[in-house]
Amino acid sequence: MPSTTRTERIAYGLAILRGAILVAFSLALVFAPEDVMPGTSAEPARTLGLMFASRTILLGVAFIALAARGMARPLAWVFFADAALMLFEVAMALATDKIDLAVGGLVIGALEVWAGRTLHRASRAEGRRTFE
Repeated sequence: MPSTTRTERIAYGLAILRGAILVAFSLALVFAPEDVMPGTSAEPARTLGLMFASRTILLGVAFIALAARGMARPLAWVFFADAALMLFEVAMALATDKIDLAVGGLVIGALEVWAGRTLHRASRAEGRRTFE
């Protein structure tokens, strides 16, 4: 990994944290769906958990792997994609009058856009240095 600035290190740390949260929540959903989604019966909750987890674990692993390898440009695009997905979560929270979840989603989305822009800008600058 080339030398990184403080903001880039923060963005990489955010990626590892976001990835760990996604993987941990997905595993909890698979192994204890009744605890994660109270009020649901075990079998439908487990089926939904497996469908959700299969995709979310991949996203979490992508965050962790790309951050660990210092791959700024691909990681930036993963941040942008996850920020776009957060818009759906915010919309669902607003539709169900869960303002606290909507605010949390907006904060996470804003952090992801910031991290994506930071890493994308850094990867472009690194590319220019490589060819000079």
